[in-house]
This record gives sequence, structure tokens and C-alpha cells, in this order.
Amino acid sequence: MPPWIRCIPALAFAAALSAAQASTDRERRAGDVLSLALPAGVLAAEAWRGDGEGAWQLVQTFALSTGITELLKKHTGVTRPDGSDDRSFPSGHAARAFSAAAYVHQRHGWEAAWPLYAVATYVGHTRVQAQRHRWSEVAVAAGLSYGIARWRVTPAGSAVAVVPQDGGVMLSLHLPL
Repeated sequence: MPPWIRCIPALAFAAALSAAQASTDRERRAGDVLSLALPAGVLAAEAWRGDGEGAWQLVQTFALSTGITELLKKHTGVTRPDGSDDRSFPSGHAARAFSAAAYVHQRHGWEAAWPLYAVATYVGHTRVQAQRHRWSEVAVAAGLSYGIARWRVTPAGSAVAVVPQDGGVMLSLHLPL
């Protein structure tokens, strides 16, 4: 047997390791893009529908989810699994993606939202696989986004809306005449 034949298992292992790393890098980039593409796509869909109220509620859900996430990251000091910094809790990518899914859930129902939840979960998966987050940090971001959407979003065509105002709430009731 020629001596170079003995190198084939090591070369195969190195090639597999390189392919796995390339796959992880592609997945990570996909998560980066999807975390912004999901809310941008939903915003574009609402604009195309002419649903200005819904678009504004999505913007609020996105801004509050990402803003609160950034405050938590700054003040909790949780170290990332890869040890790169102490801004791991909660996942900002997941908060962005889940803000769009939770908005659609509240505005248009589960049937319209479940594919977005699947994509948002994939975004969370990419963050865990890249060792930037733990699943618990993804789950907290998802829960935070869902809670904010429950607070800020009214179902499309609903007759009653409760909107927080300075010093109280405004109750709006729409009745056909």
C-alpha cells in the first residue's frame, strides 16, 4: 500500500470538518439575514395591504422588543457560550424574528403566523449552533416579543381596542351604524 493512502482518512476528516464549518457559517449568515428580513417582509406586506395601523403596531412591537432586549443585554452581563462578551441575554436576533411572528399571530391569527414562528425558531437555532446563545435566551426573547405583541397589537378588523396612554388607557369601540 502506498504511504499516501494512509493520509486519506485524515484528509477525509479535515474535509468533513471544513464542510461542517462552512455549513455553520452559512447558517449563521442565514440567521443574521432572516432576523431582519422577517420583520421587513411583514412590514412590506402590511404596507402593500394598506394596513397602516397594523404596520405601526408592527413597528412598535419590533422597537419595544429590540429595545428591551438591548437594555437587558447591557444590564444582565450574561457571558455568551463562546465567551466572546457578556451580552448574551436575551437573543437580539430571536427578538427581532419573533417580534414579526408574534405580531402576525396577534393581528392575523395562528394560521398566518405558524410559518413565521418556524422561521423565527430557525433563527434561534442558528444562534445556538453558532454558540452565541443558549436555548433559554432564545425562549426569553420569544416570550418577550410575544408579550409585547399581546400588549400592542389589535386583531385586524377588531371592534374593540385598548391602547395605553399617559396616565391610563384609551378604550376604543367601533360599532357599525
